[in-house]
Amino acid sequence: MVQGVPRRPARASRRGAFDVLQRRRYVVLTIAAGALIVLITYFPMIFVVSNSLKTGRDIFTKGVFSLFTQFDYSNYVTAWGGIDHQLLNTVVVAVASISLGLTAAALGAYAFSQLKFRGKSVLFMAYVALLMIPWTLTLIPLFLIIEKLHFFNTWWALILPYAAGAQPLLVLIFRGFFDQIPDELLQSARLDGCAEHQVLLRIVVPLTRPILLTGAVLMTISIWGDYLWPTIVIQDPSQTTISAGIENFVSNFGLNISAAGSVFAALVIATVPMFVLVGVTMRYFVSGLTEGALKL
Repeated sequence: MVQGVPRRPARASRRGAFDVLQRRRYVVLTIAAGALIVLITYFPMIFVVSNSLKTGRDIFTKGVFSLFTQFDYSNYVTAWGGIDHQLLNTVVVAVASISLGLTAAALGAYAFSQLKFRGKSVLFMAYVALLMIPWTLTLIPLFLIIEKLHFFNTWWALILPYAAGAQPLLVLIFRGFFDQIPDELLQSARLDGCAEHQVLLRIVVPLTRPILLTGAVLMTISIWGDYLWPTIVIQDPSQTTISAGIENFVSNFGLNISAAGSVFAALVIATVPMFVLVGVTMRYFVSGLTEGALKL
């Protein structure tokens, strides 16, 4: 040993090399697991897009899992002609439901958060307890109500239940945000002469815009993917929404093999708006959910 410079023990050197090897293995396993998850997640969409560009004969002769062996864009023309009205119907129903649902949820959450009245806690717990009731158990009562109101086979049969069904979750989330707004800010607005609805519109809503957008995205995804309720209350194919519209589009072809590519193209057309919506609003959506988790 050189005087003044201690020699590093061989055991410590071997342990350091072992730690480096373990870290490398951990990184490799993490990357492999992540790649596998991404493949499992996105392969169904790649599979659908690939088959949407094939003719029906090509799908069944070359196999459904042969990717991008043909590029037949006429499938999208056929699919668009079969579901364009249903796609527009879904947009109209979603916009109306979200406008009505968010407005009602914001008013309800503001009342539970800022107003004082007897039995508020009990009423709020009873309101949130509606989340425990499965959606399917309400189908028969909802159908009878819609029939009594003469809304059967109209968009109101979709808009009102969608707006009402979103209330428990939205009120629960919104109230957690409204509770975090400093009371001094609201009191100063009231002292300046603002009524309660002005406080809500001018102070509360601008401060809670991310969670309002999160609620709108959640409602849109729910409405876009709903198949059961439109098939129950809407019998006119021209009035139905996209999920039921695709089912009608598929049933029109029956066992016609040549139309298989158009069916896959219809699935792509129905899915793309949700990809665009989530992609555009992802930053606000994640921040809204994260802040909501922390504040609740």
